[in-house]
Amino acid sequence: MAPRIGGFKPEALEIVTDGFCESNCIGRFQFGKVYRGVGEFSDHTVKLFEKVDNYEVQPGDNEGRVQDEDCLTGDDRVLSHPNMVEFLGISYPTERPAVVYKMQALDTVHNLLDKDSFSWLQRVKVVYGFASVVASLHDCRPIPYILRNISAAHIMLDQDYNPKLYDFSMISGGILPDKRELLNQYVRGCHGYIDPDYVCNGKWSEKCDVFAFGVVLLGLISKKVVLDEAKKTNPEPFLYEWAYSEYQMKEQELKFDVCKFSLVHRCLEEEPLFSFQDGVKLTVLAMQCVDFNPLMRPTMKQVVQRLRKLCIIQNNPDLFDLENTPAASSFSISGIGKLLMRKLEVYSKMPRNMPKALFKKLMGNDFSKLIEKELQYLAPIILTYDDLKRITDGFSGENYIDIHQFGKLYHGKIGCRAVTVKTLEATVGTSIIKSGDNENRLNDELVLLQHPRFISHPHIVKLIGYCYEDERLGAVYDLESLDCLVNLIEKDSFSWGCRIDFAIKLAGLIKFLQDSKPPYTSYLLRNLFPNNILVDKGYNPKLFNFGMITGGILNDRERVIYVHGWKYYIDPHTNCYGMSTNRLIVLGDYI
Repeated sequence: MAPRIGGFKPEALEIVTDGFCESNCIGRFQFGKVYRGVGEFSDHTVKLFEKVDNYEVQPGDNEGRVQDEDCLTGDDRVLSHPNMVEFLGISYPTERPAVVYKMQALDTVHNLLDKDSFSWLQRVKVVYGFASVVASLHDCRPIPYILRNISAAHIMLDQDYNPKLYDFSMISGGILPDKRELLNQYVRGCHGYIDPDYVCNGKWSEKCDVFAFGVVLLGLISKKVVLDEAKKTNPEPFLYEWAYSEYQMKEQELKFDVCKFSLVHRCLEEEPLFSFQDGVKLTVLAMQCVDFNPLMRPTMKQVVQRLRKLCIIQNNPDLFDLENTPAASSFSISGIGKLLMRKLEVYSKMPRNMPKALFKKLMGNDFSKLIEKELQYLAPIILTYDDLKRITDGFSGENYIDIHQFGKLYHGKIGCRAVTVKTLEATVGTSIIKSGDNENRLNDELVLLQHPRFISHPHIVKLIGYCYEDERLGAVYDLESLDCLVNLIEKDSFSWGCRIDFAIKLAGLIKFLQDSKPPYTSYLLRNLFPNNILVDKGYNPKLFNFGMITGGILNDRERVIYVHGWKYYIDPHTNCYGMSTNRLIVLGDYI
């Protein structure tokens, strides 16, 4: 992969961090550790992706996350915000990919939450700056960015206590793929910050970020730290549950007045810049953000507007780069007890992903029943290259179907169930394939084939599992394929009636891809030709190659321009003007 930003060799990162010395480790983020630069590199901060205990990391995940960050540098809306880190370079591919930022880091907010040295002014400065950058990301159009893993550990402070968002491990939307509705996402937000509404419904929204922001805000004002799941010794309540309990205790008092409810720690109330009015406003705002009902939560834009009305900001606008703002409006708190009442119900629904155990089932005799009943609801399983060999009998000639644009196709079997295997190889076909290209294609495919709209279409393959093992990539589909279309065009067995029916179904598939509704643009395959279309036993088309697709939930992010469709199937208009369309030139080959 040719990065947009500078490249760092692994040995260079060793020098920057003094061999990733633990004394230079600032802390952990969701999928690794963060290190300070030393010596002449003291203005560098290195984020190192590596296997962690608390969160599942599957092959190719961290490489994809680094690719996403590299892609983010192409969006000026992201780079221009003062509370966003400055991207300096990446180290990729390695066993432990990394991203380097230009920032002299002080510490993470997580590490400072319970410290007396972390003043009220500094805490409000963090709240306002971080709310501002999240609101800016949500405001991106046509598809908003959603962080999905906001936590205090993902906010870095520079030497002047300015908050910097530095982790984008689960970011969705913007110029990146929109992952809000993907099925069976085994990676969730950070423990203690996950929106219970997402747990119930399985759909991400901007309000999930609002909820997590509310938890960060509660920690900042109460000096309470959200513990990692592994560090908990007792079934302690989540921070937002504690806040609900405190509210309920106050509510039971006969003279309880919501306008006097504050969760601000007593030592913070003693500071000279603190006002009780601000404490109440921030408490109520935090409670609104963690409301069980997402509709009752404010937007991040509204959060920023309300923060501007704090006395500390109005009286010290120069410290926040703001002018005075109008007086605060009234607040309300709703649904306080709902989350407590449904706690057990909600968290009992959280699915567990067990790819190894599942694969054992798939390799057994129960595979057919499992596929029929559960496959459409299961996340793809992780396969090794040896698994692909076993499934295809060592990629035998008898199982070989044909080449596609970026690799080869094979018949295969898992137990007694027929499947189709696709490999992605840099030395196959006539297309130019550069380092990282096929990894990007596989990542796109994983996004597409976990989206409800794609899964539901009868003429798009269903994904069973995938292999992401160094440069050996592949996918396994629940498909007993007859052949590749290119091999059937001249066959007498492919009757006239079958050809007409096939053409109608293929045209319907292309229409389906082009019928995207706002805010999405139409999908453009850009490589529609017989080698990229499989045919099942009933002579139905099955689309399996998404190597050049753009639009839809993948958005119209920049794509490599050196890859074209197959010779004789490229629209002449594309060659002349560099534009792609979904013209059905392929139909002329067999009608």
